[in-house]
Amino acid sequence: MTELGEGLAPPSAGGAEQQPLSCQSLLSVGSSALAVLGSFLVLLQIDIPLMRFLRSLDLSSIQRWGDWGEKLGNGGTLVGISLALFLIGLLWKRDSLRRVAIDSLLAHAVVALLVNGLKHLIGRPRPRLTHGDEWQWWPSWESGLDSFPSGHTSSTVAVVTVLSRVLPCCRGLPFLLVAWVAASRIWRGSHFPSDVVAGMVVGYMVGTVFNSPLRWWHRSARVGLVRVAPAAVAVAGLFWIASHRIVDTSIDAILVASAFCLVVGGAMLRSRRQWAASVEHSPLAAELPIALTGMGLGVATGAPVIIVLTALISLAKLSSNGPVEQNFTVAVGWKAVLYAGGNVMLIMLIHALKGVIPLR
Repeated sequence: MTELGEGLAPPSAGGAEQQPLSCQSLLSVGSSALAVLGSFLVLLQIDIPLMRFLRSLDLSSIQRWGDWGEKLGNGGTLVGISLALFLIGLLWKRDSLRRVAIDSLLAHAVVALLVNGLKHLIGRPRPRLTHGDEWQWWPSWESGLDSFPSGHTSSTVAVVTVLSRVLPCCRGLPFLLVAWVAASRIWRGSHFPSDVVAGMVVGYMVGTVFNSPLRWWHRSARVGLVRVAPAAVAVAGLFWIASHRIVDTSIDAILVASAFCLVVGGAMLRSRRQWAASVEHSPLAAELPIALTGMGLGVATGAPVIIVLTALISLAKLSSNGPVEQNFTVAVGWKAVLYAGGNVMLIMLIHALKGVIPLR
């Protein structure tokens, strides 16, 4: 099973009574929760204009890819994948595979109950049934009033989060498939972006719970929240900058220059062995380069709301008290160059994406 590392200290071994959260951990969890809530509020501002823009496009050429994404995130497909893994574990006599398969089925069942309850409790209409600028959030059992959160996204994220335990060396590939499923729900007009982000958050938190002993479920859920918050802010930031043009070019240039300084500074700290020596005595030293890099990417957007959300994520990272050895590695030589160069390219990409979607 994966370790409870990032953001919160793991529970004591042997099932001993858990200690209350420290102020540092509470700050990390609270900052992450505010960042996730802020991401929802940001996306709610552009959900309807974005769906109107998508309706104006001819997406028939990529519709088949969206159909495949829907099939991949379908409950039957996900259950079939888990059952296939369970049978492989039986044939190969691998207890670990059987355990992962069972955990993925349980995670799928829990997230399905949770999400369907939220869908009907909130009663948000699907994009195809939303024609005005506002809608009424009210409990409903009617078909079509079940948009928030996305069931396909939440189920896929929950199952993939558990199944990634058997793919420790290439966890990114399954989550690329998750991104495909989530994106297809938007461009098919089945869900708003905020629905998809909500499904991602719920699915990851449930999947994280089933990656650890269930008696620690509340601690695991908090760890999942801390880990998924940066992804929620990243999605909200992507849609926000793409739908908002640069207002003042001079201020934007100053912010982009500041972003370069922050990410380069983070890369330089990460590449210094003298800094690495201090990491053994201070978790803050381990997280500072990551926080600087994240803050730099947020500043590059030039959007005050995204900068604030990124600051919350950076605060969550700095207040993290997880195992240092899992959070920090020294990047030297060509690795340091790639690390800095990759972040610089991200800043350039962020700048290029500003205002590419002409929302009304």
